[in-house]
Amino acid sequence: MEMIDPRVVRTNERLRQALHQLLQEQSLKQISVQKLTQSAQLTRGTFYLHYKDKADFLTQTEDQVVNEWFTAAKVTLAPNGEPVAGFALAPALRYIESHRHIVSVLLGPDFGRFRPHLRERFEHELMGYSRQLTPQLANLPPKDIQVTFLVTAFLGLVQQWLDDDLRYRPEFLARAFRQMISPELRPLAGWFSLVGLDVDSISEKS
Repeated sequence: MEMIDPRVVRTNERLRQALHQLLQEQSLKQISVQKLTQSAQLTRGTFYLHYKDKADFLTQTEDQVVNEWFTAAKVTLAPNGEPVAGFALAPALRYIESHRHIVSVLLGPDFGRFRPHLRERFEHELMGYSRQLTPQLANLPPKDIQVTFLVTAFLGLVQQWLDDDLRYRPEFLARAFRQMISPELRPLAGWFSLVGLDVDSISEKS
């Protein structure tokens, strides 16, 4: 696995924080590279070492957040005896908790590419998982309908959680999501894993 220079990570994190802060007072169109670097206390030279321009920074940030989220949630499952990547709910929601500001920004109206890109990644991963479950999904709605339903439900729950200022603990929300899935959809919903979560000792709030 390619190692990422910690300096690059720190630079991007400072720019993300600056973007969030600036968007509290002005529109995305009004935010320039100069404003970003001043707010992040970085030089423009440092910025241009990593990004071609503001648009490149925004695109890279969107892609990085999606990749970071899936990396944080990665777990190996074997629903049919063959290993396949799953999505561990508790670590996934803890990632959102830790990166709530940038995720809220990217889910906002200024970033029309992010939400479809995120949905596409979820749907791709969940469809891959579904191929391990063909016998279990017989006599159920088509897989694409199940995938659309589950992805829409999960992302809608995350959006509402952010809008409600994260009123529930990540572990509680993870269990609640799985509890709300109907028995017919549970084979496919197994991709949203509770691996590593002690469901008997979860409190609602911190």
